[in-house]
Amino acid sequence: MPTSKSHKGLITTIIILVVLLLGAGGWIWYSCSNKESKIDLENYTPVEEFKPAFEALNKTPEPQYDIEETVRLLNGLEVAQNQSGDFFAFLEFMAKQDYSKVPAEVLEAKKKLLPILQKMFELQKEYDELDNIWMLARSATSGVSNFAENANPISVLSTIFTGDPFSSVSINKNLAEAKTAAFEQYEKDQKLKESLKKEIEEIRMSYIDYLSEYAPIYFKYMNEWDKLCLDRDKAYLDIYAGRTKDAYNAVEKVLDKYPTNREAMLLKALSLIQMSNTLPQTNGLQPLNPELDSIPENPNDKHLTEAYAILEDYTELYPNRSAPALVLKGLINLKEGNESKAMSFFDQASVEYPRQAAALTDLLDSYKNRSYLNKSSEGKYLLKLYRSTMEGYGMFSPNLLKAKYYAQQGDLEESKEEIFNHFYRRGNQGVYDCLLSDMQYCEENMYSIFKQLLMEQSFIDVSVEPTTDWLVSKNDDEVKVIINNRSDVDLENVRIFLCLHYTDMYKDEYDVVKCPSINIIKHHDKTEIGVVKLTYEDKKYDDITRIRAIAMTDDKICWIDNVDYKYVHAYEASKASDKTKKQNQTRREEFLNDFNVTSESLLSTISTGIKIYSNIKNGDKSIWDSVTDIWSGDDKKLKIELPRILSLIDPVFSLHQLKDKDNAVLPKENYLAGNNIRLKFDYEPKNGDIIPLYIYSDYVSFKVTIQFKDGKAEIQKIEIV
Repeated sequence: MPTSKSHKGLITTIIILVVLLLGAGGWIWYSCSNKESKIDLENYTPVEEFKPAFEALNKTPEPQYDIEETVRLLNGLEVAQNQSGDFFAFLEFMAKQDYSKVPAEVLEAKKKLLPILQKMFELQKEYDELDNIWMLARSATSGVSNFAENANPISVLSTIFTGDPFSSVSINKNLAEAKTAAFEQYEKDQKLKESLKKEIEEIRMSYIDYLSEYAPIYFKYMNEWDKLCLDRDKAYLDIYAGRTKDAYNAVEKVLDKYPTNREAMLLKALSLIQMSNTLPQTNGLQPLNPELDSIPENPNDKHLTEAYAILEDYTELYPNRSAPALVLKGLINLKEGNESKAMSFFDQASVEYPRQAAALTDLLDSYKNRSYLNKSSEGKYLLKLYRSTMEGYGMFSPNLLKAKYYAQQGDLEESKEEIFNHFYRRGNQGVYDCLLSDMQYCEENMYSIFKQLLMEQSFIDVSVEPTTDWLVSKNDDEVKVIINNRSDVDLENVRIFLCLHYTDMYKDEYDVVKCPSINIIKHHDKTEIGVVKLTYEDKKYDDITRIRAIAMTDDKICWIDNVDYKYVHAYEASKASDKTKKQNQTRREEFLNDFNVTSESLLSTISTGIKIYSNIKNGDKSIWDSVTDIWSGDDKKLKIELPRILSLIDPVFSLHQLKDKDNAVLPKENYLAGNNIRLKFDYEPKNGDIIPLYIYSDYVSFKVTIQFKDGKAEIQKIEIV
């Protein structure tokens, strides 16, 4: 299996210490000559500060361990040691954990860390020079990232603990690259006197003893976890790809070995719910009994009956992690026609998700530590699926499921309200990076409702700029965020979530950054939102390849795109395959039907509503076509007004085709004003010119052919392209 971050942390610790060991005289020296310099791990008596953690680890666990709880603790303790601010914070974390479902051998191995930490703690209290020795304890879980990234953990352990480290050229080569060893660096930074160096050496040798016992145990259970993930990952991918029977079979393999596995129970219930879609529905199908809260026995309903029973067992076993099960119970009731009961379950799940968020995502660290998930689009997709289950977004959002139901019933106001409720709940949970999935779900399942939350969104732009002049001192890890509101709608109490796509990212992947909130973004005005720092994998301003943003107000939610993105997206949509075009058109038609708009009616509206203002010399006389307002100005630039209704299709405009880069002219000004879209081009028409105006969108695109003749602009032809 690929090496996880948690694997890397342990390997890193081992290599740090072995490198120092080699520098001190080699493995043989350590084994034979310095046994007396180590801390006595066998006859340990905890001091007062260490007693709660020791007692927690010393409790007798249950006979049957839980592999997920084991992995959670293995990873959690490593992360806590690396991130805690001092001894007390880490000891408190250790003392509060429930170790009842962790194997006894793991606890025995982990207990041997406490005497080492206690020795460090006592030295800190005794010597002023060691007042920050906790930093050494933290550093021991990190360090030689290059070696950990590339080393095979099993072969490294085998070489270190059973062989001669000097006999392996490759190991020695990698060890030679380990230049940030924790103990060595600490001694160097602190300039310790000789007596304290001996104390640190004692700790170092004891730490290696601890790792030599802990490492094989750690990898044993991590390998078991990897095997479990193999089948469960397959079930995730199958169920969301519609291979329901395959998903069911994969998750059954997991449950055969781990009958109470949380994720597997939910996945089996979900696969059964999806399998029920293929069952013939009859008039004899009875809805759920709201009094009994159970599914009636019905031969046509066996999948839902089994799914409901699994969810009952799940909520009995995991009442503090019940939110996803409540969502699935709601789905079952909805499929059975009991809308009232379904809404009740969805409401309950909405209450439980924020309360249970920490517990539900407790295993997410284990998923994050499976670093190989981030190395493929499928892996990232799988991680997203798991998070949707645990955090209540996408198809596991009770609010969005309610919104979808209300939309299907034609209750648009209730549907909009539930969309707002969803984003409000998610904001309170403090999770922003999955907002993209929320937006995607709304677009795919409730396009018409979602689009109506801000119909002018295509006339609002986002852009970023470096915070300093690059000619002076370009600070390329910070950017200013600017919103250009070309609509005639003021946005109040605005929260902006900047979405940045960098080089080396997958096509639909973004880094989501919360921007400072702002009181108002006025219409026809550019507003600087604030400065944000780029923190994604050391990427800089020049690494940004695509910019989008999500805007939320008290009554609006929408995408805000960069101008370049809008043009690229619209043009690519116009050239897309017939299948993709059909998908776009289907969603747009759902939305446009609410306004009695079709592509043909839009063409007719353009024909009757377009106005072209041209200042063309006709002899000695300048002619303006019916221009009385000030926007026309006294220049000779081409200005066009189009009916505002075109804003429903999120249009972009160009003179000549966009693919004709040498001739294509984009509007210098492009904004909403009353009933019109106003365009001004940096182009001066001349008598005899024939210019095509292209109106691109992902629903329908138009070509308006304009001829300038005898001092006038005439429409020759308007066509759908």
